Amino acid sequence: FFCPPSSLHSSSWVSAPSSCGPMPKRRGPQCDVAAFDSILDGVRSIYMTKVRPLEEQSLVQHFHYPLLADCDFEARPMVLLVGQYSVGKTSFIRYLLESDFPGMHVGPEPTTDRFQAIMYGAATRELPGNALASNPDTPFYELSRCFGNAFLSKFSGCEVPSLFARGCTLIDTPGVLSGRKQTEDRLYSYEDVVRWFAPRADLILLMFDAHKVDISDEFKRVIEVLQGHDDKVRVVMNKADSLSPEELLRVNSALSWSLSRILRSPESRRVYVGSFWDAPLRHGNFLNPLFESEAVALLTDLAAVPRNCTVGRINALVARTRRVRVQALLLQHLRAEMPKVGSKDRKQRELIAGIEDVFYAVMKRHNLPAGDFPDVSKFRHTLATSEAPVARRGPQFARRGTSQRQATR
Repeated sequence: FFCPPSSLHSSSWVSAPSSCGPMPKRRGPQCDVAAFDSILDGVRSIYMTKVRPLEEQSLVQHFHYPLLADCDFEARPMVLLVGQYSVGKTSFIRYLLESDFPGMHVGPEPTTDRFQAIMYGAATRELPGNALASNPDTPFYELSRCFGNAFLSKFSGCEVPSLFARGCTLIDTPGVLSGRKQTEDRLYSYEDVVRWFAPRADLILLMFDAHKVDISDEFKRVIEVLQGHDDKVRVVMNKADSLSPEELLRVNSALSWSLSRILRSPESRRVYVGSFWDAPLRHGNFLNPLFESEAVALLTDLAAVPRNCTVGRINALVARTRRVRVQALLLQHLRAEMPKVGSKDRKQRELIAGIEDVFYAVMKRHNLPAGDFPDVSKFRHTLATSEAPVARRGPQFARRGTSQRQATR
């Protein structure tokens, strides 16, 4: 697909005569990459003209993930840090930047009370959330429309002249709290904000404190939001140099077991173990060489983010295309099953209750792999509770079906 334009007319595309007779000419690719200034321009053009219109018609933003805008393709790679309070997220950012940054506060109590974007700039300055989200050239422009002033009052940004920030934008998050402080006292949905950032992030660091690896119910819900982005998630166990080797072994095993129950993966998750801040390691621990090598491995992974940005955007485009194809075919099938007259509510309830049969019918009819289909329980819940037209307004099923079939073709 992204072959050089000169190869489109090379002799390799015309088969030479053989003993079995001349072969017909092969049809060359229809996309000329010379029309784009870069690969990312091509990815953006394909998404905005082909994929996004189908996502809007298929209500993907209600079922799976938010839509992308032009600024999301032009932005620097993004690294999202998520964890409970006092696990060392802010200290780790200072370790990467090699300097302090505006709005930074470090302490054993829950200190970071807002989402903060750390970006590159010629001079150090702080940016309020409303001003940052009102700029259409930033990747945060959609935040004002999605969450409003309740969240923007707890969102800010800053610019620092750091070499690391020149390659990546860092997103510092408030620590996940327990009980009402997480669910009711915050005037916005923490899980929804993380769900907005997750598809836009190129790397997600899930950070834990070696002294408290217990995962609360609130933190569990946040981790579940990250499902579907497993290739981006990196697990970091911080402050490990203060534990003895026996304690570290038990803590690492407990963390791996807890994550396997939440992330639903048969393989053991790779955990970076060490002390990721600018203070020296504790003297006398014979595991210090291990911690140093783990720090080098994590920093190497982070340094590869800008280099792999283009490949990551192409991978995300392909994944979204496969997901929206399945979504369009599912909604097309559901709308075709709705009666033109009679009790539409009753038929809706029957289809939602038997959504597994709908999945199987669409998979067999269009020869689709089962791995492209969404989680059945989540899809059923969204279908039953969403205010989107597919769930509430039966007469619109038939009207939208024609345009849906055309878009699917």
